[in-house]
Amino acid sequence: MGFVLFLDPFSGISGDMFLGLLIDLGLNTHKLKQHLDKLELEYELEVKKVNKNGIIATKAQFKIPKKEHHEDHLTHHKHHGVHLAEIYKTLEKLDEPIMEKVRRMFNSIAEAESRIHGIPKEKLHFHEVGATDAILELATAAIGIQLLDIEKIYSNPVNVGSGFVTIKHGRYPVPAPATAEILRGVPIRFDPSIQAELVTPTGAAILKELVDEFAPISFTVEKVGYGAGEKDLEIPNVLRGFLGHSNDEKPKKIIVLETNIDNMNPEFYGYLMDKLFERGALDVGYMPIFMKKNRPGVRVSVVCPIEKKDEIIKTLLSETTSLGIRVYYPERIEAEREIKEIETEYGKAKVKIARYCSRIVNVAPEYESCRSIAERSGKPLKFIYNYIYQKAKEQLNLKDF
Repeated sequence: MGFVLFLDPFSGISGDMFLGLLIDLGLNTHKLKQHLDKLELEYELEVKKVNKNGIIATKAQFKIPKKEHHEDHLTHHKHHGVHLAEIYKTLEKLDEPIMEKVRRMFNSIAEAESRIHGIPKEKLHFHEVGATDAILELATAAIGIQLLDIEKIYSNPVNVGSGFVTIKHGRYPVPAPATAEILRGVPIRFDPSIQAELVTPTGAAILKELVDEFAPISFTVEKVGYGAGEKDLEIPNVLRGFLGHSNDEKPKKIIVLETNIDNMNPEFYGYLMDKLFERGALDVGYMPIFMKKNRPGVRVSVVCPIEKKDEIIKTLLSETTSLGIRVYYPERIEAEREIKEIETEYGKAKVKIARYCSRIVNVAPEYESCRSIAERSGKPLKFIYNYIYQKAKEQLNLKDF
């Protein structure tokens, strides 16, 4: 079983604070550089111990040639900038699982900048130095999670500070506009006692895309780490993290919400499903039924965590023509799931293994991994799926499957 990482961003978060935290928790910088060097970017990694209000923390920072200080990553000067497509091309040099995480984080930043400036994200120009810094910080976050064998990340709400900040476009309230956009869906708190900006765009993207749940959990702490920030504040400007193993083996409490609909435009159902998943649904299903007066209808069934109940009900009532929702509290029994990576002639592939009562009960190639290989190789998806399944049986010694 891998590790659980619990973040306590009581003094905010930035890309270099997260990097410092991972190194403080034991991330091997030599192995980190082996991954980063695949990007073929010019950089130096500076790591040192610093004292932040009595706490010894790790300060880590990338030094980029001719680096200047930039408050945001976006610029409209075309001769100084790089497009998002160029950034994605650079990221393709990373291992696929790492690349996908970094793409998601960079996409969050790009979408935020796009909304703020009214420019399609494909046409945005990122300052070359700022983009390099962001690529390295976000890549390190994804690489570090893999190297430390972190399976789940949980977090407290993030302290964003308060007051105003001066950036290229003027003076704005904290958090800055792009950061505020990235933080959509992330629990935050304002701290009137700290008149400073505590969250950067890269820090916000890490929280948004890498944290599995913003909730307290029960786990056994094995290491405590501190990643140092740039500022000197009334409180220690550090990102604190706890690394350990989860004690909570009980299944999560879930609910099932259902409603029958016979008078809604069928074109709306696709949009409804997207919204339900965005707002925390674990599963959404539609079933054709006959209702009163022999009218054909649709039964909408949603499985979600119990804490998402109110938000899902609100979505169902506002996005459909339904006037009522049925609520069920079922018992849910889950098999333990583990992702294994195997080597194939087409590259690395992921396989999902399910265990129940310590016995393997199911083995399945991971769909997205199969799809990616099929698209790259030109082979039929069903061929790749069966091929990876057989390779998994051989490499993982799964004789019963």
